[in-house]
Amino acid sequence: MLGKTISHYEVVEKLGAGGMGDIYKAQDRRLNRFVAIKALSAASAGDPERRRRFIQEAQAASGLNHPNIITIYDIVELDNTQFMVMEFVAGTTLDDMIPRGGLGTAKALQIGVQIASALQAAHTAGIVHRDLKPANIMVTSSGLVKILDFGLAKMTVDTGLTDATQTLGAGPLTVEGSIIGTVSYMSPEQAQGKRVDQRSDIFSFGLVLYEIISGVKAFSSDSALSTLSAILRDEPKPLAELAPGVPAELVLIVNRALRKDPGDRWQKIDYMHAALAELKQRFDSGISMAAAVPAPPPPLPPPAATGKKRSRKSKVAIVVFVLLAGRWVYNTFSSRPRVPVSITIQSPESGAKPEDPDPDPARPTRPASASAPATEFPKPADEVLTNKAVLDLVKAKVPASQIVSHIHSSKTNFNLSTSELIRLGKAGVPEPVLEAMRNPTSGGVSAPAPARAASAVTLYGGIPFAVTLMEDVPLDAKPGRVLHFQASRDFTVQGALVMAKGAAVTGEVVESGKKKPSFLLIEADAADGSKLKVRARPGRHSDGKREHALEPPGLRRKDVLAPAGAEYLAYIDGDQSVRVKK
Repeated sequence: MLGKTISHYEVVEKLGAGGMGDIYKAQDRRLNRFVAIKALSAASAGDPERRRRFIQEAQAASGLNHPNIITIYDIVELDNTQFMVMEFVAGTTLDDMIPRGGLGTAKALQIGVQIASALQAAHTAGIVHRDLKPANIMVTSSGLVKILDFGLAKMTVDTGLTDATQTLGAGPLTVEGSIIGTVSYMSPEQAQGKRVDQRSDIFSFGLVLYEIISGVKAFSSDSALSTLSAILRDEPKPLAELAPGVPAELVLIVNRALRKDPGDRWQKIDYMHAALAELKQRFDSGISMAAAVPAPPPPLPPPAATGKKRSRKSKVAIVVFVLLAGRWVYNTFSSRPRVPVSITIQSPESGAKPEDPDPDPARPTRPASASAPATEFPKPADEVLTNKAVLDLVKAKVPASQIVSHIHSSKTNFNLSTSELIRLGKAGVPEPVLEAMRNPTSGGVSAPAPARAASAVTLYGGIPFAVTLMEDVPLDAKPGRVLHFQASRDFTVQGALVMAKGAAVTGEVVESGKKKPSFLLIEADAADGSKLKVRARPGRHSDGKREHALEPPGLRRKDVLAPAGAEYLAYIDGDQSVRVKK
C-alpha cells in the first residue's frame, strides 16, 4: 500500500492494524493536508453485508460535527475495496498515555468532560459507540480529546474469545445473543449478548474513567471468559484504595456509571456530563473537596507466644502496631479544622437549666462554681462553618441545639448537593441541624448579618442547562423569527445561583440547509442582570456548528414545528463570569 494513490490520496505511512483492517497516513494532494485512511480487510471486503454496514456506519459518523469526535471526510473505492478517509490526529492514544498510578484528578476531569461531551453528541444523533476504550481515544499535545471509530465497533470481525484480540463481534447489529465490543470494557448487557442502548456506553465510559484515575483496569483477568464473569458478578476495587486523595464526588460519579443494572446508572450522558463539568469547574477554581477515605488497615495478628523469646517479640509487635495505628489516626484527623464551640456555663443561682435536648447519659456532669461567671470560648471573626465542621461537631457529640445556635451565629459556606446531603445523613447529622444548614440566617440572631459581598464566579464554556420553549413555533416559521425560552430550573455553580428558574433565554430560527429549520440560542439573563452568551449545541468555544434541530425528539406534531413547553439543552458559549453573592 505504501506509495499507492487512492483517488487523490497518496499513502505515505502505515499507522496501525486491527480486526477491521489497516489504517494508513496519506497525503491529500488537492488540499495539501494529511489524512488517515482505513482500508477494509480482505475478509471484510469480500462480504457484501459488511461492506454495506461499513458505508452505513461511515455515513452516520460523518454527521457528527463535534470537536471531540474524529471527522469522516469521504468513502472511496479502488479495486473493489472500500476505503474510509478521515481526519488525521497527531497524538497519543489514552491506552499508551495512562501510567501506573493513573493520571490524577485534574487530568481525569479534563479528559472525562471531553469524552462525555462527545458521547452526548453521538447519543443525541442516535449513535451508540459500543466499543469505547482507551485505545479508541486519542489525546493531542494540546490536551484535545478525539474519539475514534465512532459506530464502527458494531462491525468488528469475530477473531475468537481472547483478551489479546481486544474486540469481539458476531451477528447482526441489532440481534440479541451476539457479543460485540472489547472484553475489558463491556457492559454487563453486552457481555450477555443483550440489546444495548446509550447506557451501555455510560458503563464503558465509567470503566475508562476508573482506569484514568487509578491506572488499572476495573475488570481484568487471565482469560476473556473470566473477565466477562467478573463484569457480571464482581464489583471493582474501591477507587479510594487505588488512588488516595481522589475526590469523593468523583468516586460517586464513576460508581454510579458502573452499576450492573442499566436502570440504576446515569440514564443519560447529559446528566453525567453536567456532573463532571461542575466538578471540574470547582476543582479548577481551587475549591477544596473532601477526598474519599479508604478503610483503615486491618490489625495485624500478634504472633503466638511460645517461650520467653516469642513473648518478647509479641510485645514488640504489639507496640509497633499501636504506634502505626496511632500515626494513621493522627494523619487522618489532624488535618481537620478545629471549630471552636460556644459553651455557656450557668451558675445554679441563675435558676436556669441548660438546654440539652440530646443529653449524653455517659457524659459526667461537672457542677459549676456559684461564683463562676458565664464563660464563652472566643470565636475568630473570620470563621466560616463548612460541612466538615458540622460533621466534627456531630462526632464530638455536641448537642443539636448548640450546633444549630452555632450555625445561626456564624458565617457559613455549606455544600448541600445531593451527594453531600446523602453523606451528612449517613453520618448521623440530625434533621434540625440539616434544616439550619439550609437556612443558616433564619435563627433570630439579634444582630443583623453583614451584607454578603458579591464575588465573580467563572462559568466555563460547554456547561449545560435546561431551557423551555415558551410559545408554539408554526410549521412555516421563517429564518430570523425570534424564539423565547426560559430557564427550566435554577442554575447554580459552586452553590451560588447564576441563573434563576424562569430567566429569559432568547434565540432565533435559522436556515440549516435541511428540509426542517433549526434554531440558534443567543443570550440568557444571568442572576446579576448581565447577559450570558449561550449556544444550542455542545461545545466550549464559539466555533463549529452552533444550530440545533428545532423539532424536539419524541414531540413531533402535525400542527406545529415545536410546541410550547418543549425542553432543550442550552450550553454556556465560551468562558464567562457572573457576580454572585455566596
